[in-house]
Amino acid sequence: MITYSKTTWGLHLLVRVYGSAFPRSIIFSGISSAITMALYVTKRPQLLSDWRHPYPYQIFAVIVGFIVVFRSQLSYGRYWEGRQQLQTMTARWADFCTEALMMDAGTLPADINPHHQAWSRACWFAETIVHLTSLLHGLALQHLRSDWDLANLTTFHTIDPPPPTDAAGLPASMHGTYKAMPIPVIGSVSEPEAIGLGKLFHAHARKQTGTLINGTDIAPDIGDSFCGSLRGFFISQTGTHVPGASERVSIAYAWVQQLLQERLRDEGLTLAPPVGSRMWQILSEGYNQFELCRAIADTPFPFPWAQMVLVMLILYALSVPLVVVAFVDSTWMGIVVNFICVQSYWCLNEVARDLEDPFVYDPNDLPLSRYQYQFNNRILAAAVARRPATAYEMTHAEEHASSKFTPLLYQAKAAS
Repeated sequence: MITYSKTTWGLHLLVRVYGSAFPRSIIFSGISSAITMALYVTKRPQLLSDWRHPYPYQIFAVIVGFIVVFRSQLSYGRYWEGRQQLQTMTARWADFCTEALMMDAGTLPADINPHHQAWSRACWFAETIVHLTSLLHGLALQHLRSDWDLANLTTFHTIDPPPPTDAAGLPASMHGTYKAMPIPVIGSVSEPEAIGLGKLFHAHARKQTGTLINGTDIAPDIGDSFCGSLRGFFISQTGTHVPGASERVSIAYAWVQQLLQERLRDEGLTLAPPVGSRMWQILSEGYNQFELCRAIADTPFPFPWAQMVLVMLILYALSVPLVVVAFVDSTWMGIVVNFICVQSYWCLNEVARDLEDPFVYDPNDLPLSRYQYQFNNRILAAAVARRPATAYEMTHAEEHASSKFTPLLYQAKAAS
């Protein structure tokens, strides 16, 4: 996603090339302008006699303009809807993690002994729920950007600088690569977790074929015939079900629910059912928002419409020189008018193409790696937060003693 300043009337945007639609469109407007110049030299007398009025061509030009603008509107709608659903997913899962931490810690006795087994189990739950929530969110973002390489899930460190929002500062060789923007996970991904997410299948596939599946470290979807056959062979040989790449988010989602069940069996999260059920509801709402984002990521802009727009734009670029030469006497003016018309239509189409897929790594797409970094900081801040005393409590310290409630991660790290 490209960020920019609104100073100096935005004139500095004119010199920005990376991510701009103009350089990608100029080849078509240049070819059309060259055709216009050639027609001025060779065919203008004939065109003057053949074209008596531009009205018939205006119908075609209006149709082309309509379909291009319509595609732009739909593409912006997909972009903004994807951003809203993604933010809602992030908010729901951050809210879930915070509630799980606070609800579990708040049910412990205020004077609990740090060496008690209940304390150690509560600390285990706090550390694990933060890790699994970060992993769930990271896998969701990785799926949305069609990144199936588990190696791109790296270890999150609070001292690391945030990933850039704008990829323009990266080396040109790293533009458009997911390895340039890895997704950080709190606590990293353990070997058993990687195996549960399909790593064993990758190792078996490499051994059988001598290469990676689709060039990446993935457990591919069952839809592909070769990958499906290889996956079925692996399952039959090992007796182990291996998830496909698109199933990883569902697996992490199940892991989180299993962790909550384990904590309930440990007599944690002892809350009234209406209060505790809200935590499950928020977790489920976040997953539903992911599925809405997934619908956008998995469903491309309709092929017939995209094909028709491309054909119409090509016909427009090839035919508009005929009208310009027939009705504009000045050669240089005709070339300029032709260039502006064709460039405008093609630029609108390029903008629409950029916006219709908001999650795939592109200069104008959403910075998912940075969103993951911000999400990690958000849930870690909630995990170590401790309510300070208010001015009233400090003034009436004896009458209203502050609670001894302290988040588990805060105490665990302080004790260490």
